[in-house]
Amino acid sequence: MTAEKSEHPKISLFLAFSPLIIMAALVGVLNLWMGIDLKFVLVLSSIVAGIVAVYVGVSIKQLIDDFSENIKKAFPAILILIAIGGIVGSWMYSGTVPYLIYYGLHFIHPNFVLVSAFVVTAIVSTFTGTSWGSAATAGVAFMGIGFSFDIPLEMVAGAVISGAVLGDKISPVSDTTNICAMAADVTVYEHIRGMLPNVLIAAALAIVGFTLLGMLLDPTQGQNENVAQLLDQLDAVYSFNIAMLLPPAIVFIGGYKGYHPVMVMILSSLAAVVIGMLSNDFTLAQGSEAMITGFNTSMISGDMTVSSTLQTLLNRGGFDGMMTGAVLYCILAIAFGSFLESSGALNRIMHTLLGGVRSKFGLITTTFFAGATLNGVSGNAMFSILTVGQLFRPSFRERKVPLPVLSRSMENSMTLLESLLPWHVSAIYMSATLGIATVAYAPYALFNMIGIALFFVLVGRDLRKKRY
Repeated sequence: MTAEKSEHPKISLFLAFSPLIIMAALVGVLNLWMGIDLKFVLVLSSIVAGIVAVYVGVSIKQLIDDFSENIKKAFPAILILIAIGGIVGSWMYSGTVPYLIYYGLHFIHPNFVLVSAFVVTAIVSTFTGTSWGSAATAGVAFMGIGFSFDIPLEMVAGAVISGAVLGDKISPVSDTTNICAMAADVTVYEHIRGMLPNVLIAAALAIVGFTLLGMLLDPTQGQNENVAQLLDQLDAVYSFNIAMLLPPAIVFIGGYKGYHPVMVMILSSLAAVVIGMLSNDFTLAQGSEAMITGFNTSMISGDMTVSSTLQTLLNRGGFDGMMTGAVLYCILAIAFGSFLESSGALNRIMHTLLGGVRSKFGLITTTFFAGATLNGVSGNAMFSILTVGQLFRPSFRERKVPLPVLSRSMENSMTLLESLLPWHVSAIYMSATLGIATVAYAPYALFNMIGIALFFVLVGRDLRKKRY
């Protein structure tokens, strides 16, 4: 987040850890127990970190200057986060995401519901950049299909979450993917390329696993009326055509060519607005509204009654939602991390954590468990990524370990694990959305479980081959 400093204020180990300890207590009491917004917890935690910094001799002016410098360095990633909101809203407006879900749900055999749930949800998550959104849309639809075929719903939920997390990890429009790249000081495409061996092998093994599970089941042949109604409504709203795949094609081709991601995303969103106008008889005003405030089913003309499932599917996106969500989280997390750095707390914590680490493998595994612990305590992946990136980046440079290894260490320790921790906000969301307890679906989240184990295997292999 900021340039590593050669000098830090002298601070005791107790004071260095005190903002993190207090933050953990605030998360437990205010957020988990009382239900207070986590952003308020981050505000209070930042105030505590600032007080500690002033106590050890840092001026308020220096705190503000450091925070401003950190915001300046993070601004390109913040612009990407805002652009992601425009993409989600405009792609709903154009019919791009509904197109994928519509045809994915049309051609499903009961024995292949699990593997289809994994693959389709992964595709939706890759195109939208959100595991939560894909679980609430394609995931909910697959839960209904699984119910109609009498398939154990914990298995379906595990497949949905596996696919949602896979897409979130490799999507160039994912907020966590971009934050990991920013925190490790690499490009988002370097980060994604570094994750591909782990992701592709884990995905292949998960496909095999879900296929075998599906073949072992004896699903009941039936008709899911809710899904049929959903498909009918999607067909009534959108005039599906191949042009709806142009917006994601722009994103992926632009990324492959190395064009600036914000420009690519804006171009994709504008293309989606044009496609929505030409294909679905929406207006330009509605298209601009979809980009700015998000798509809403109230834009649909006619006398059609919009089901709650369709509203859940389509009502999302927009710059505004990203500004008050991911971007605000990012700014608050930057403030907390910046004050910790200014006080010398991060430097002291780093030396404490790394004091007994002698090997590169030890550095990488320490980074993984530090990220998992901080995310598990705070319940906020973006804050955890930014903090761990700033904490461990200097050591990766000193020991000549490529920074993409840092970025994927953070990504794997957080996105793969957080939906398996019952107390984490991501797991709470997934459980509430899919209607299955975390402990019930966790054993069937094959991609997550395989991916975590495979991360350590591949790190060990790379080190044995002296690739870094």
